[in-house]
Amino acid sequence: MGEASSTVESAPEGAAFLQAVTEMARRRPIVTSRAIYNANGLKLLEGGVTVDGSLYDRLVRHRLSSPLDECLDSEPGVDGKVLRAAIECLIDPVGLFAATAPAGRVRRMMLEAVEAIPLPRPVAFQLTLLRANRPDLFDHSLRSALLCAHLVGEAGAPLHDITMAAAAGLLHDLGMLHIDPALLAPGQLLSGDERRPLYVHPLTGSMLIQRFHAYPREVARAVLEHHERLDGSGYPRGLVGDALSPLGRVLSLAELVTAMFDGRRRHPEQRVSLALRMNPRRYDPVLVRSIQRLLRTLPPPADASTVLVEEALHRLRLLSEHALQWHGTLEPLVAESEGDRRAVLLSVDEQVQSLQRMLYNAGVTPDQLERLGQDDTRDPAVRIELWALEQELQWHLRATANQLERRWRNAAAATPLPASLAEWLAQVRAIDQVG
Repeated sequence: MGEASSTVESAPEGAAFLQAVTEMARRRPIVTSRAIYNANGLKLLEGGVTVDGSLYDRLVRHRLSSPLDECLDSEPGVDGKVLRAAIECLIDPVGLFAATAPAGRVRRMMLEAVEAIPLPRPVAFQLTLLRANRPDLFDHSLRSALLCAHLVGEAGAPLHDITMAAAAGLLHDLGMLHIDPALLAPGQLLSGDERRPLYVHPLTGSMLIQRFHAYPREVARAVLEHHERLDGSGYPRGLVGDALSPLGRVLSLAELVTAMFDGRRRHPEQRVSLALRMNPRRYDPVLVRSIQRLLRTLPPPADASTVLVEEALHRLRLLSEHALQWHGTLEPLVAESEGDRRAVLLSVDEQVQSLQRMLYNAGVTPDQLERLGQDDTRDPAVRIELWALEQELQWHLRATANQLERRWRNAAAATPLPASLAEWLAQVRAIDQVG
């Protein structure tokens, strides 16, 4: 099943993927399924031999004649039954995902769709690697598969389409295996150059999938688009509106929702609800309504007494101030800029204005923040809402700052950021340290 396509270039190899394979080889057997050659025809490893911890040193200096995942096996590996069993363990503990697959016929259909996902041997190897090295990302991929299947199935799609939607959700982050894991550590603050692999991982994942005829073009395209947004604020291509494919829209929303349940975020259901209200133009409204229906079935939030609402309010005021300060920073720079640099400034200005609209869409204005008193913040629902609002707005403002730095570098590589822009970026990033 799923022979490699001869019309698609080999997926990119690199030191990060070699490092990941070597790491797994230290903990479980990996065997070469065939001989490994470099691009000049020199045999580097025989077929049928067990790979050890020296693999990285032996291969990192060579360009290989075939993608490495086509030359390796690790048994027992991930297959349909493994996927089904793993996803069954993830459904009930989290209310939102239990709601996507209620016990009975619907759950059986969802599990059958996941189990039926085609897994060419190299793809199964990549999933085995993901499960062994990045169990958090493997679980995220399983939840994405389930949510994509739900969103497509709710629209009345046939089982084949539900299965392919689940495949897109399952495989969308395989490109992350080709990123240096040091860049992915929680809380890691990255420079512009260090962020570049993150911005291209959807392309890497799409290239990995395009090699195999088992997946329709729509699946590879959706993987490429899983960080795109309908309003053009996504990446890697900044697609707008109808340029985003139907399955890409599904996966884009599923990525947002499942990312909230990574185990590091508190009150994920409330954060999903708020993110969808704050960003009404970023996601397909029909799909959003489906998620909102699921959220309405969930019980009210647990005790919110541990939420530091005073700290959240302080940060919200700072974030609101920096959004307002942006306009004073922008005006003189636009007047003296032209061409690509002017376009960058105006594009980022649209993003900052979007942030301010998010506050209004959430029902919060700077004046209201100042008027909030102790009595208002005793309500548990209000406490969680304010905390979630601060978390969401901070993420978006930081992403806007990163976008400014990246686009400026691309548009004006030889021109450093003006001092006023650099100062604004520093102030935004300093909010992370505010207690």
